Amino acid sequence: HLAWGLIGVYRGRQDETVYRRLDDGADEGRAVLEVARRQTLDTGECYALLPPRDDIHFVRTVSDVPSVSIHLLANDTACVWRHRFDPAAGTVKAFRSGYS
Repeated sequence: HLAWGLIGVYRGRQDETVYRRLDDGADEGRAVLEVARRQTLDTGECYALLPPRDDIHFVRTVSDVPSVSIHLLANDTACVWRHRFDPAAGTVKAFRSGYS
């Protein structure tokens, strides 16, 4: 997200995987990542995103019902260029979400 943030799980259950980048970022299209930590969050739990340590992460719903989380971020994620990582392929692509 390229910003600090606070995330709270409002409904359902989510797994979060946080990655650590091992390369220096010199090749804009490639990234070498390793799993730094994993956690499962239930309704009512929250966590902080603190870049650069927590900035590369993946969240997925693991409950029987759709999960809903509330994100308070310190930037306008619709406007800033961010990165989408594919750890298995070792690729990274720039994108701007565009939602507001």
